[in-house]
Amino acid sequence: MKVHQQERHFRTQGGLHVSDITDDVNEIVRASDVIDGICCVYSPHTTCCIRVNELETGFFEDFARLLRRLIPDDTYYAHDDYDRRTENIDPDEAGIGNGHAHCMSMLLGSAGESIPVADGELALGQWQRVLFIELDRERDRRWLVKVVGS
Repeated sequence: MKVHQQERHFRTQGGLHVSDITDDVNEIVRASDVIDGICCVYSPHTTCCIRVNELETGFFEDFARLLRRLIPDDTYYAHDDYDRRTENIDPDEAGIGNGHAHCMSMLLGSAGESIPVADGELALGQWQRVLFIELDRERDRRWLVKVVGS
């Protein structure tokens, strides 16, 4: 059994921005020399997520509009109330509200995706892409890929 892990870093644009990382993930899969296995793509950040979906402009306009309707950024979030909040406070970020991004992340599910590897490539559907979705402001981010198999 082979196990291969790599990490990538980049700066997001912020505000529900979607980055297609499929080609980078496939490059890592090829570097792993795994022919048959599983690829886990993971983001260690709570205000962004990894999703497999279609990369199509109209869909993401609809999706962003839906998320903003469900979870507006201009309403009260206890997470952003520093008169009340006492946990997990980064002094450099105190006063910067991102409660909406945390709520979006909870709604969207896990911080990662597991994708089968077949014949040394991601076994994605015809239109599927691996997407890194920033739910907060512009920030430095990273994502990890672990490939396991034979």
